[in-house]
Amino acid sequence: MVATGPMALLAGPEDFYGDRKEVIMKLRHRGDGALRQPPIPGRPTVEVLFGDNTDAHVGLARVTVPPGGGMPEHDHGGSDIVLAPQVGRVEVTTADGEVTTVAAGDVALIGRDERVALTNPGSDDAELLVAAGPPDFLGTILRWPEVVDVVR
Repeated sequence: MVATGPMALLAGPEDFYGDRKEVIMKLRHRGDGALRQPPIPGRPTVEVLFGDNTDAHVGLARVTVPPGGGMPEHDHGGSDIVLAPQVGRVEVTTADGEVTTVAAGDVALIGRDERVALTNPGSDDAELLVAAGPPDFLGTILRWPEVVDVVR
């Protein structure tokens, strides 16, 4: 691979693309993304890092769930979701009532048609990275109310 700039790589024919294609790496820092919260009690704060105005096939959000908070049963609007807690743990409850604890260091895959609820059973915030492919679900999040009272 040959670097074409500080944030770009030129991929050779040996890569998985099958032809030479420029790949641009994008970097986001904490606080760079749009902050949103759903209009529900105990709501999480979601920072959309990727999946807004990009042509990427995957989106990424940082989600902070307060103690005792979470999301009621929902689906992800045609996106497969990878849930990766970075701090704390969450409980994911499926539509049939099965509860799975997903803790820091674990990774869970939630299928696009699966309905789940999410809660933070801990006494501290849980922080998750959530990837969505395709990123359609993050478009739904971006329609939630903008957060104005959270310190980044």
